[in-house]
This record gives sequence, C-alpha cells and structure tokens, in this order.
Amino acid sequence: MANEQRMFDLSERLIRSINCCSSFGCYEDDDVENLIENGADVNRQHGTLLPLHCASMVSDSYVLRLLLKKGARVNDYDGYERAALHYAAERDVFCVELLLESGADINIPDGNCDTPLHWAAFKNNIQCVKLLLQRGAKVDPLDFNNDTPLAWAARKGHVEVISVLLDYNADPHIENLRGLTPVDKCIQVQISGLNTDNDNDCLGLMLRASWKLELTDAQQESIKGDNRLSDLLLPGLCLRARYRAIVAI
Repeated sequence: MANEQRMFDLSERLIRSINCCSSFGCYEDDDVENLIENGADVNRQHGTLLPLHCASMVSDSYVLRLLLKKGARVNDYDGYERAALHYAAERDVFCVELLLESGADINIPDGNCDTPLHWAAFKNNIQCVKLLLQRGAKVDPLDFNNDTPLAWAARKGHVEVISVLLDYNADPHIENLRGLTPVDKCIQVQISGLNTDNDNDCLGLMLRASWKLELTDAQQESIKGDNRLSDLLLPGLCLRARYRAIVAI
C-alpha cells in the first residue's frame, strides 16, 4: 500500500512538473529527470493524463525527448482516448517529428476515429499538415461521421490547409454519413451569410479541384438573387452539365 501511494505521488508530481516547465516558465527539467530516476513511471496514467501527452500538449520538445528516451510508449492512449501525436499535431511540428521518429503511428485514430491529420487540419497547423503528408499520412481518412481532414478544414475556412490537401489529391466529393461533401460544407458557409474572404477562397479552391457540383433544391433556392454567390457557383454547375453531356454521348 505504501509503495502504491509512493508511485501515485511520483506520478502526480511528474505531471505537475511537466506542466510547470512550460506553462509557468520555470523550466525545472532536472526535476522531471530526477523524478524519473527516483521511480516515477513514465507510462503511468494520472487521472486522464499521461506524461508523454502532457509534454505534447504544452509543446515541450525537451521533456518529450526525455520521456521517449526513458521508455515512454509512443502510441498509448490517455483517458480521452487520444495518443500523444493527436495533441502534437494540433500544436508543434517539432514534437510531431520527435514522435514519428520514435515510431508513432502516423494514422492512429482517437476514440472518434480522428487521425492526427484531422486535428492538424482543424487547428490550421500548416506545418504539421505538410509534415504528416510528407511522411505518408493518409490524405482522406474518415472519422466517425465519415468526414475527412479536407471536410474539417473546409468547415473552418482554412485556405492554405485546403490547398495543401488538394495538392495531395484529397477528394472533395467524399460524402459523410449525412450525405455532405467538403464542397457542400463550403457552400453551407456561403449560404449562411457568415462567410469571410477566406471562405470565398476556400470555395474557389474546391470548385477548381472539382469536376462536378450538384446543389440540392434547398441550396439552389438559397442562392437565388445572390449574384455574388451565383457567379461563384456557376462555373462548377456548368462544368457538371458539360460532364453529363459528355457521359451521355
């Protein structure tokens, strides 16, 4: 019992020390190393947290490297069913690099089937998006709703991320469980009237990458009288009509 309490205390102190190092600028890296040398288990979960995940959350590449050197398991899940790479992909390309060099599964799904590329795209971390794709990440993995990273980026209006994903041949026509594609998500933002210049650019990118565009009756009704939106969507609609004519021949 005493030993179990000691291990629990060491685990808590290790988590606190990692958070202290980066969050409060006190960089007591020796304390992290000393705690490990004194028996702190680098793979012991404290509450929902794991040391490797905490280091990834606060983008502390020094502590991350130390934990990996001391035997931290790179693909373990924390209490939120996420791996360290999911956190790193949102925040820091150097941490992503370290984790991949240590054997992290580049396509590892979290509890909702979201991959690191989903999260990098959602958080608009273009450096992480590029690195993951360069290292061979699947460009069109599906989450629990069958949404791809391109769909996540489209929903947030991340122009540069969309451009890079399309350069890697991301498919703008993959339907999710509601029958919506990444192109549809861009159109929804336009129809909502909440669109920004970035959102306009996103739809333009999607249309240039697309050989087809179909609008529902509701979508067509929504754009009537909106000359700007009609002009933006017209090329895609004409392209779809031409494609249908070619197929019919």
